[in-house]
Amino acid sequence: MVLIHSNKDKFHNDFECVTGVILNKYPNPYVKHILSIDTIDRHLNEDGTKLFSTRLIRKQGKLPMWVTYLIGATGGSKVNESWLIEHSVVDRSTKTLKTYVKNLDHVKYLQVIERTTYQWDPLEKVTNVASDVTFTCNAIQQLSLKTKIETMARSKFEESVKRSRLGMSLVMQRIEAMQREQV
Repeated sequence: MVLIHSNKDKFHNDFECVTGVILNKYPNPYVKHILSIDTIDRHLNEDGTKLFSTRLIRKQGKLPMWVTYLIGATGGSKVNESWLIEHSVVDRSTKTLKTYVKNLDHVKYLQVIERTTYQWDPLEKVTNVASDVTFTCNAIQQLSLKTKIETMARSKFEESVKRSRLGMSLVMQRIEAMQREQV
């Protein structure tokens, strides 16, 4: 079974501001679970209209005791830390940013894939956000347990999205304040 979470949002900021924040959103006080983020690759296409980035993200989180028991873990950083890979493409010509994020470890138990598109709307003067996240429990055969794991992961993800949006708003406010000071 696969559980899907879809989310739509709007940022009342221009595309350049939103893109800058997405590429520089860590660290911020609302997402303390992100331990580190490293850019593995960043390059432009030949005509300079698209920026491609690949980043490695290390995050921390507590798993419920029943999950650690289920996966045979005894605790420690291997269970409470996770690695993610993020691929993003910023298209200046269409004012679109697309991100693709997935976990690199614990995939035997749970694969989480997030696809997000940020699109500038010149008529409304907002950046629209559309996100789809799939949660797939692979190792467990019992359907009720699979559903419980996927539902728990989705619930934790929804909390994380709220904190992430707060953090992004904070960073956008900082950027806009700096821009006003420069004028």
